[in-house]
Amino acid sequence: MGTLEQAPRETEHEPPGFAWRVASPIGAVFLAFALLIVGAGLLSLADLSDASVGAILTFVTSLLLLLFGVLLWRGLPAHSRRWAVASKDTLRTAIGLGVVVGFGIIIGAGAIIVAGAALDPVVERRLNEVEDIGTAPWQLVLTISALVILAPLGEELLFRGLLLRGLVRRMRFWPAAVLSSVLFAAAHADSYMLWPRAISLIGTGVALAWLYRSRGYWASVTAHATVNTIAAIALVASS
Repeated sequence: MGTLEQAPRETEHEPPGFAWRVASPIGAVFLAFALLIVGAGLLSLADLSDASVGAILTFVTSLLLLLFGVLLWRGLPAHSRRWAVASKDTLRTAIGLGVVVGFGIIIGAGAIIVAGAALDPVVERRLNEVEDIGTAPWQLVLTISALVILAPLGEELLFRGLLLRGLVRRMRFWPAAVLSSVLFAAAHADSYMLWPRAISLIGTGVALAWLYRSRGYWASVTAHATVNTIAAIALVASS
């Protein structure tokens, strides 16, 4: 999958239309967060710490997004499914470029956060109020697994493999990349608390969209995983 050109029309079965391709990944995110709210209510009845509840919900939500993404992906025609995960490069090349782009994203996002904190005292205060993750081994395993493995796999499948590819059926790539990235940022709760975080998430989404188009799914997954790995290390270090 080197480009986001329109795939040929399937002859045996009518392929999903534009509305399905765009609405289904958005609906999957809404459903996952609805289940998250229900799960939070149920876990509040148990004798668990906030860190334990947070670790469980982070893992379950990321797992749900991945499962929903796989189910939706399987609803695509066979040629689109192959197109969604293949790459013109070798896997080693895709992973290597993904790591490089991931570090670039971290540098850019960090600069945006630092600039935002310098401009807005509220941002600096909210950064200091960010809760630490749990330190129990099982909490760390759940949180790190969700951030480093499940979230990159599921979110790249939903936002790039399904949503972005659906949007480019009706608009040029860059407007589609920006729109999908805005929705990507809107799916992260911290973007509503910190405006620099929202900006950095949109920029991250655009970079991942470009990487997905030019080098394929595994390259964007690797870049996403690199970003989340560095974030997880920072969270563990601050705990």
